[in-house]
Amino acid sequence: MRMRYRYVTYRSREGSQKQLEQHYRQLLDEALRQGQQSILQQSITWRPLTDILESAELIRVKIELAGMREEDIEVTLYEDALVVSGERLDIHEAQEGLSYQEAQIRYGPFRVEVFIPRPFDHDAVIARYENGMLSVDLPKLPAKKVEQVHIQGIVKQE
Repeated sequence: MRMRYRYVTYRSREGSQKQLEQHYRQLLDEALRQGQQSILQQSITWRPLTDILESAELIRVKIELAGMREEDIEVTLYEDALVVSGERLDIHEAQEGLSYQEAQIRYGPFRVEVFIPRPFDHDAVIARYENGMLSVDLPKLPAKKVEQVHIQGIVKQE
């Protein structure tokens, strides 16, 4: 969220404490209004809270996506990455005079990119969305066995 700040110098002036409080209240209202406008623009891509767990057999990625519908979430697999994207919409009834007192829920387009450092079985990936949590299980492929390579000597030609 971008906010503008103004540097204000206060001088002792004729006036009451009430006028000073009113001036501070106007500054605060302006800052809140600017914050509300940037929230409503919803043009910035955000990243939902994500947990990445790993065991010997799999990597599990859990993403908090409360309020989303399953069909609004896109899960894309690459050779070495998982990308989850979509857009959470703020669907509420507009009421005149109703404005945000506090806004902590993120809306708009989101994107999570998770680098997967080990090969995984693309055909066995399981994605589940339940109670606002997306869980993607990426089963690891077995590690290749280490092989010793015999070094051949150079044959001299006569």
